[in-house]
Amino acid sequence: MAIVLLTSGATLGTHVPALILAGRLRALGIEVRVEVFERLLRPDELDRLRAAKLAFRGNFKLAVAAQRMVRDQMPALDDAAVDELLHRWRAADVDQVVIFSGFWVPVVERYEALTSRTPRVDICHLDAAPTASFNLFRARTERFRHVWMFDAERGTAPTSIRVGDEDPVPWQLRERRLLAHGGGWGLGTYRDRAADLARAGLLVDVVTHDPSDVSALPSGCRAFMIDPKWEAWQDGGFPPFGEILPDGTVRYRRGAAYHDSFDLARHRVAMLCKTGGGTLIDSLWSATPIVLLAPFGAHEQVNADLWRRLGYGVTEQEWRDSGYSLDLLETLHRNLLTAREGTADYAADLAARAVQTEVPG
Repeated sequence: MAIVLLTSGATLGTHVPALILAGRLRALGIEVRVEVFERLLRPDELDRLRAAKLAFRGNFKLAVAAQRMVRDQMPALDDAAVDELLHRWRAADVDQVVIFSGFWVPVVERYEALTSRTPRVDICHLDAAPTASFNLFRARTERFRHVWMFDAERGTAPTSIRVGDEDPVPWQLRERRLLAHGGGWGLGTYRDRAADLARAGLLVDVVTHDPSDVSALPSGCRAFMIDPKWEAWQDGGFPPFGEILPDGTVRYRRGAAYHDSFDLARHRVAMLCKTGGGTLIDSLWSATPIVLLAPFGAHEQVNADLWRRLGYGVTEQEWRDSGYSLDLLETLHRNLLTAREGTADYAADLAARAVQTEVPG
């Protein structure tokens, strides 16, 4: 019997950690399936999603406002696709699922009504506060097990999805560069802030999502790109990623165990970005601090406040006031090194629970 991870390709901060978890579970001998919510959407709804992605990249305020109007997506789904998925689960006797996006909750409830076994359900919170999709179904998920990567109240990272097996790059071996990004959709103020820092003489690597982004970057910036044609619901791997060369070409590559941009984070002194849950996981396991930018919604504000309070991040204004101090970033880096030591391995926990289920009696 497989563990089924229910993710969403609309936010790579949700999808990429799920892919990493799947790989770690397979390494522990556990059968895993990853289901992407958008594969169930009708074609017209996928077109709307693509249009929203473009609109939100160009207007961050619109993206933040839209998040406050999130609705149940069941009416947008292809009924035949949902039925096919649920009957496939029933045939496989799926009894353990991990929900990474709240939009899956009604689908799981329909599966529960179809099967004689009550599946074990984890709600995996990658953020320190519930996201908009989980808030939609807060009362309906109280009976499930909630697993938190970050505990805002206690100020801890109780469990996590480890990214890679290598230790963080030692501080003295890191390039004195920043990595600026806007998550999987390229949202937020990071491109403008990266340009400002480059004009101030700092070196910045910028993750772009469209070739037009590159011309606006000043000298001191290197541009990288996630393949704009890649869509998680059409591809089972990590997003293709590569540096944009002077002639405009990109040599895309992608790792088997984790996303390639994580290797950039490992070798940089800080990330300049908003604080999605996937970014916090990258920060923790690379021991790379975050220069905190404007958040995408209330849950990212909680994430940012937590990272700042724990000494893992600093606001852009605070870092500017310090004279862009590398010593300050090194202190945050060392705090992150210490934080990693007490964090439980979610993959090991899931694998142990799966093995217990299979033991007779």
